[in-house]
Amino acid sequence: MKHLPKHLRPHWRYLAVGLEAEADLSRSAFQRAVWYAASNLLGDPGSADADLRVLRFDFEDGTGEAVVRARRGEVGPARAALACVHDIDGDSVGVWVRGVSGTIRACEETYLD
Repeated sequence: MKHLPKHLRPHWRYLAVGLEAEADLSRSAFQRAVWYAASNLLGDPGSADADLRVLRFDFEDGTGEAVVRARRGEVGPARAALACVHDIDGDSVGVWVRGVSGTIRACEETYLD
């Protein structure tokens, strides 16, 4: 199977996300909460367009950070969906977007510790 030419491949933006919670969080639980929030806010077609995925996740001692991938034209809806995440597995959690970047490397170097 041939690869798609560069101009037909999807373009991504990477959101640096800060996390605070009282309980321990796992990457899979955070990914599931992001998908549910996107589905509830944007609907199935909108969440499929945004295509949110957690790429990096680090959480220790009540605070953490993550990198979430979204399609290039869907950064606004992705930020709104992340703002709707308020609890994970029954534990309250604070989620905020620190910044948006065009590459994972720039995202980590600029916005994450």
